[in-house]
Amino acid sequence: MTLRFRFSKSDLITIAGVAMRPLEIDDKGGLFERFGQPGITERLSHKQLAELIRRPDTTYVSGYFDRAKQEIRGRKPVDVINELPSKVRRFVIWRKAFCDAFLYLEASGFINRTHDSYLKGRERLTAEIAQRVGDGASKEKPARPGTDIITRQLPGSRTALEWVRCYERTGYSAMSLVPETHRCGNRSLRWCHHAEALMMQVVEFYADTQRPSKTQAVADTLCLFSQENQRRLDVSAPPLIVPSRESILRRLAQADPYYIHAKRYGVAAANSKFTLFEKGVDVRHPLERVEMDENLLDVISLLTLTGVWDHLSLDRQKGFTGRRWLYVAIDCATRCVLSMRLAETPNSKDAIRTLRDIFIDKTPISKAAGCESTWHHHGGIGTLVTDQGSAFISDDFQSTVSSLGITSHLPPAGIPWLRGHIETFFRTYGHQLMPLLAGRTFFNPVERGDYPSEQLACLCDDDLIKVLLTYVVDIYHNQPHGSLGGETPNRAWERLTATHGVPPTPDGLALRKAFGRPMQRKLRGDGVLFTGLSYSCEALQEAFLHSSQRDVEIRADLQDVGWIAVKVGATWHPATANQSGFEGVTYYELQEATRMLRIKNRQDAAVDAPKIRTAIGRISETNRHAFALREFTPFHATDLDVERNEAALYFPLRSDGDRFGHTKPSADPLRDGIEITFRGDIPLPKSVDDDHQYPQPRERKNRWRFDDEQ
Repeated sequence: MTLRFRFSKSDLITIAGVAMRPLEIDDKGGLFERFGQPGITERLSHKQLAELIRRPDTTYVSGYFDRAKQEIRGRKPVDVINELPSKVRRFVIWRKAFCDAFLYLEASGFINRTHDSYLKGRERLTAEIAQRVGDGASKEKPARPGTDIITRQLPGSRTALEWVRCYERTGYSAMSLVPETHRCGNRSLRWCHHAEALMMQVVEFYADTQRPSKTQAVADTLCLFSQENQRRLDVSAPPLIVPSRESILRRLAQADPYYIHAKRYGVAAANSKFTLFEKGVDVRHPLERVEMDENLLDVISLLTLTGVWDHLSLDRQKGFTGRRWLYVAIDCATRCVLSMRLAETPNSKDAIRTLRDIFIDKTPISKAAGCESTWHHHGGIGTLVTDQGSAFISDDFQSTVSSLGITSHLPPAGIPWLRGHIETFFRTYGHQLMPLLAGRTFFNPVERGDYPSEQLACLCDDDLIKVLLTYVVDIYHNQPHGSLGGETPNRAWERLTATHGVPPTPDGLALRKAFGRPMQRKLRGDGVLFTGLSYSCEALQEAFLHSSQRDVEIRADLQDVGWIAVKVGATWHPATANQSGFEGVTYYELQEATRMLRIKNRQDAAVDAPKIRTAIGRISETNRHAFALREFTPFHATDLDVERNEAALYFPLRSDGDRFGHTKPSADPLRDGIEITFRGDIPLPKSVDDDHQYPQPRERKNRWRFDDEQ
């Protein structure tokens, strides 16, 4: 049931900063007029008024425009009694009890407003007041015997009657009885305006880049007074009154603290010290807002892989220690880490790879690191928030973000709290994980002290990424988070994804266009060649037949060499491998399998596709885990590595086995060719070279080789 409100025309209601007063109130609601804007009205129902009253930006003052209320508001230091100090508040309540007791006795005929009657009724008035206040015998908890009881001396008849009359004029408001001692004292200037101006110079003396002390600033100000008085003495003018040191210090204490700190330490330091903290952006859906940043790890590690470190000399090992950078992306709604990657230095390439990992399920990588939990958190991105680091403002990173249709925010530099979630994560692992690692550098040299960080460094890059992944996947995602109300990030992810879902990830063609390595290839009859595999599609076949352009641009994903993106004209098309069985195969697995076959079969100029697929199947699970972890370290395959391998290890893969036994011919005769068979009943013409005797090939003798025992 909706309550019906009763308003007076002298009331004031302020809604979201708009002041209004009631004009008409009926059963359905009320008509309100904006204060200071006559004729602009707004009708609100009683239900709307009930909702507005509960809002924090709505205020209601009863009788605001009454003459008595206006008189009190102009003379009193506060608006309500509870704003007064405790001692003054108790005194005001006693005054109100006095006035109420006097009016009660007057109505009962025991006292009137004369001096003699007031003197006769003092005892009765004192007893009546004691019943109305909580400082005396009428306390809720009876006082122990011998406890002091507060009693107040009654005022004289003149003062008492003045209190009562003021109490009646203001509609029996206790605010009229607040003592006006705040208006007491000499409020005239103690110094002339020129002396005040000289005293304020202490602020400029103190707010200096040399950072003088307050004592020095006060001394310089007093010197100004001495110089000014000497000048006045020379021209026979009255000297200025010299203030005391305490008076000058009081002027300095009244100065703007932000101005002083900015002048002494710089604007950036002042902005950091006087930061206005807010609750941040309200995020409700998973991946609605993703924050990414880079951080220099607080630990010295071995800048190499474990297998390489064991074969280095002691002199070489000394130059392979240092600190790695860590790229991290975190979901603001669930606090789940979406991707992380080690880097040698801040660079756009590793930042782009970190962005790419947000769109994939990284559970195989977490399993390769020995994690027990899954790292399944992935999806599309609504808004990406980064700082203004060189890696994030680079053309490569920004073009990649724009190609994916992601909204990018770059908050101003020097304001890390605008990316509070990622900064909080770096602080969390700095306090929880770093103390467990040998070779940590602590947060500053003073805290580090004599700790031998370089001598205790023992973690290689693959060990370091395993430790980081284990902490994130098994510990951080499963421990209660304070900003989630004690809920773990994994449970928050499950709850929010079940309710709201996640944005869809970009399709494979969009991912290859955004993240794929741009490369030029020659158009051939079987399409284009990449990593020894030939790729073809209908658009490439049409271009080979009818286009004079023989160079095409391709984009490949090293995590799946089963198909690539090719640009024919102005349109991108998916081109699949002519050799079957390479769907989902990574570049590293293909490279390792080809290397293994090259070592074993050195005489072959080309390698059959079925043999490659068999070799890929023989690659151990340990190697697969090593390939997955190496991708997260600085030792992953770069663009230069791919080009170098293309030039040095040119290994075309024959697909004869596919065409002759594994793949069915297409219905298009021009695609797979027309098979021509020989009929035995038709005699062949005799060639002139039939009688020519070619030398027989020399029989190859067995020779001893290193792999004969295999």
